Amino acid sequence: MRKILLVDDENLILYGLCATFRDHDTTVVTASTGAAALAALDRDRFDVCILDLNLPDMCGLDIMKKVRHSSPGTRIIMMSGDEITRPMMEVIEGNAHLLMDKPFDLEVVKKFVDRILMTGKPLLRDESRALKDANDFIKWISSDVRKHERKPVYKSITCFTLPSPNERDPLTLAASVLDISDAGMCIRINHPLAPGRVLTLRDEQTHCTGVVRWCRSGETVATYLSGVQFTSPPIAPV
Repeated sequence: MRKILLVDDENLILYGLCATFRDHDTTVVTASTGAAALAALDRDRFDVCILDLNLPDMCGLDIMKKVRHSSPGTRIIMMSGDEITRPMMEVIEGNAHLLMDKPFDLEVVKKFVDRILMTGKPLLRDESRALKDANDFIKWISSDVRKHERKPVYKSITCFTLPSPNERDPLTLAASVLDISDAGMCIRINHPLAPGRVLTLRDEQTHCTGVVRWCRSGETVATYLSGVQFTSPPIAPV
């Protein structure tokens, strides 16, 4: 009996994946939060974990690393509907089998998972081309092609936020921009930012607005790396 853990906060995706994988030889467990996923991993071991990058309570990268540490035999497939930054891709490369863009073809995903479970290896590129253009959503970790090329940059920027339910006042935070593209930027900051939080970002040359898509611990104590997707393009201030 094979066991698959599905982790996503979108009910339609969980429903579709459950219907695809559930049969007499497969046990499927679902979780819609990071906490629920970790609780499931404490109770059991899984052959495959299909894990969304952005969850309401935790970053999928942190869960991925916990899975790799606690259950090295579990095959991990990451999925995301957002842009993947270079630092994120480096973490995924070291821990997961594949990265899938949303939306994806359930039939092709099933074929990939069946192959991994039967042979321990994902489908080869030439094999996948026959499966409804699988490369449209399968990101081959060894040669990922980014949708928006990010340019490395290092500069200071100020972030302004609206108050969250746990904070009485708006925040004004100093941040460092690490890279930037037409779609967003990666920043280093000394305050955790919850996914979905709206920011106004401004420096002497530009200002823009964006939404936090992911946030994880940085390289040093009390620092965080955060991915911000632009909701308005950067423009020169008046």
